[in-house]
Amino acid sequence: MPTAASNAVPRRVFRNDTALGLWLFVAAWIAMLACFSYIVWRDGGIPQTGRWTWPLLGGFWFAGVGIAGWAAGFPLLRVELNADGLRLRERYPLRATEARYRTRDLVAPRVEHARDDDGDARYDCVLGLPGPRRVVLYSGADADAAQRRCEELAAGLRHHCRGFSG
Repeated sequence: MPTAASNAVPRRVFRNDTALGLWLFVAAWIAMLACFSYIVWRDGGIPQTGRWTWPLLGGFWFAGVGIAGWAAGFPLLRVELNADGLRLRERYPLRATEARYRTRDLVAPRVEHARDDDGDARYDCVLGLPGPRRVVLYSGADADAAQRRCEELAAGLRHHCRGFSG
């Protein structure tokens, strides 16, 4: 017997907001570093470190700014399906981009298997766009979740994008 979920129309908007966690972590790091820097400045340094106080603090700031710049390169993704294709919005901390792709230029979503830096399995639901461009809408250790997301995206593309056959 079909379930209510299987009869439902696939959703029109797909998101990947995993970058938000990274942004919040970096913001917390910079905020704590700013508070600590104020305390060190107010107290005239750290007695235990002597003349190394300011170079150490500068090293933490150098690393913090570098990590913030690296984290700012990861966008929040929003894919909105419509009859002519899709609209991809990428939001970064200081800017946003938007691109439109026609249905005929889209490649069916697929699950890609990879290994992370620790050698653990990672599964990505990837939507292929024209050229080398690809959008990862799910990334995690659960192969079934990646497959479900790809099936949901493919069903949404078939339902909402006129002429999509993937």
